[in-house]
Amino acid sequence: MGYARRIGGVWAITAVLLAGSTPTNPTVGYASPTDSGSSAGEWADVPSPPGGSDTAVAAVPGAAAAVPGAALPGAAAAVPGAALPGTAAAVPGAALPGAAAAVPGAALPGAAAGAPGAALPGASAQPVDPASIPDDLLNAVIDFLAAVRNGVVPVIFNRTPVATPQQVSIPINGSTGPVPFTAYDPDGNRMTFKVNPRGTPGGPQHGIVNINQQTASFTYTADPGFVGNDTFTVAVSDDTSLHVHGLAGYLGPFHGHDDVATVTVFVGGISTTTITGDFSILTYNIAGLPFPLSSAILPRFLYTKQIGQRLNSYYVANVQEDFAYHDFLVKKSDMPSQTPPSPPALLWPIGVPFSDGLNTLAQFKVKRLDRQTWWQCNADNCLTAKGFSYSQLQLPGGETIDLYNLHTNTGGGVLTNANLAQLTNYIQQNSGGRAVIVTGDFNALYSDDQSALLQFASNNSLTDAWVQVQGGPTSPPFAPTCKVGNECELLDKIFYRSGQGVTLTATAYSNEAPKFFNSNGQPLSDHSPPMVTFQYTADNVGP
Repeated sequence: MGYARRIGGVWAITAVLLAGSTPTNPTVGYASPTDSGSSAGEWADVPSPPGGSDTAVAAVPGAAAAVPGAALPGAAAAVPGAALPGTAAAVPGAALPGAAAAVPGAALPGAAAGAPGAALPGASAQPVDPASIPDDLLNAVIDFLAAVRNGVVPVIFNRTPVATPQQVSIPINGSTGPVPFTAYDPDGNRMTFKVNPRGTPGGPQHGIVNINQQTASFTYTADPGFVGNDTFTVAVSDDTSLHVHGLAGYLGPFHGHDDVATVTVFVGGISTTTITGDFSILTYNIAGLPFPLSSAILPRFLYTKQIGQRLNSYYVANVQEDFAYHDFLVKKSDMPSQTPPSPPALLWPIGVPFSDGLNTLAQFKVKRLDRQTWWQCNADNCLTAKGFSYSQLQLPGGETIDLYNLHTNTGGGVLTNANLAQLTNYIQQNSGGRAVIVTGDFNALYSDDQSALLQFASNNSLTDAWVQVQGGPTSPPFAPTCKVGNECELLDKIFYRSGQGVTLTATAYSNEAPKFFNSNGQPLSDHSPPMVTFQYTADNVGP
C-alpha cells in the first residue's frame, strides 16, 4: 500500500505539473470534411481572405474574419448588421445555432475568438505556482524516488566485497579460537566465506579450518606436532541477495561476486620475515574456437565444462583459446579469482574476432590486468586478437609474482620472433627485477629452424621448467613431439625466474594430458597441458 500511495502521488504531481505548463499553440490544420464540404471525403477548399495567406484567419478556417465585411459560411461576421445564411451577425446578443457571437470571452472548440480571453483547447492562460502543490504530495514523490534509488541502485550497480590478507600466531598443538575475517561489503550485503578442504589447492596443508558463517569468523587447529607456517585462501562472496554486478562483474577486471585473500598461520613461533610454500601452475590451450572452427572433438561446450572442473586440482591455470565457451569453462570452477573474458561473454558470446582468448583462474588473488595484442600477424592468425596478458599473483605475506599468459602466431620464423620480441620489450619495461612466470601456447619448438625460444629465455633471464626439471634438450638430438609423456616437447611452455622479495624453484614437471581425456580416452583439447610445481620463499611484507 505504501508504494501504491507513492505511485499515486507521482501521477498526481505529474498531472499538476502538466496542467501548469504553457505549451506552444499547435499548428491548426484544415477543417475536416463535412456534409457541406467535399462529399468525396477531400479537404474543403476554403478561400484565403483579402489579407493574404499569412493572416490569422487564413490559418484558422471556419473562424471569425478580422476584416470588415468579410464573412465565411459558418463564421461570425465582423461588420455590424452584416449577415449571411448560417452566420451570426456581430450584434450584441445575436446568435444563431452553430455560430459564435463576437462577444468577449466567447469561444468554440476549433474557432479562434477575436476577443480578450479567447483560448485554444490544450492551452492554459495561467501557469500553476509550484508553491501551491501540497507538501504531502511533494513528500510522496521524494519518498518514492528515494525508494527507487535505494532499491534499484544496489541491485544494478552492486559492488564487490573486499577481503584483505590476515596473519595469526598459535603455539604448537594449538588453535586460534574464533578469528573474525577481515572483509567487508561496500553495499552492506551479507557475506559468505569459503575455504577449500585440507590438502587441496587453496586449502590448509597442516591443519583444519572451521568457519562460522553467522559470526563471519574462523577457527584454525594445527596438526599435532607441526611447526612452521601454514596458509589457506578464503573466498568472500556477497551472492546472498538479488543483485547484478553490472560493470564490476561483467565489464570489470575481476570476478563479480567474489574477492580473495590469504590467511597465514604461524604455528609454534612468532611471525617470521619470510613465508615459504608451494603451488602448482598449469597452462592449457582449451580449443575454444566456435563450431565449426575448432579442431578438437565435439561437442565443445560439454568438454569445456569438464576442463573447467578438472582445473580445480591446480592452484593457477592459464588458458588460451577461451573464446566461445567461457561460461561453460567457469560453470564448475572452484577457482575464486578469475579474469573476465574480453570482450565480456555477455556482450559477445562467440569471442572471435575481438577476444584474445586468454584468461587466468587461480586460488591466489589475481591483481591488475593488462591485455596486449601482437603488432604483427598473418593469414588466419589475424582473425583473432592474439597477444598476451599481464597480471599479478599475490602470495601469502603480500609479495606478488608477475604472471604472463601468451598465445603466439602459428608458423614460426619471423612472426614468432616478432611476437617474443614484443613481449620481451614489455617485460623489461614492467617487470624489471621482479619474479616472473611466463606460460602459454608458444607455437614453437627448440627443433625449429630459429633460436626464438633460446633468445627469449636469455633476454629475460628466464628458465624453461621442462628443460630444468625434466632435462628437455634444447639442441640435437631434440625431444620427440609426442602428446603424452614428460619426455615430449610441447608447444605449450612454462618459463620463470626469481625476483625481488620472491624466490622461485621449479620442483616438479608433468605432462597432464592423461588427466584431460574423456571416457573414451580422447583428449578434451588438441593440446596437452604441462604443469609445474613451484616452491617459493617470499618476504613477509605484512597482511
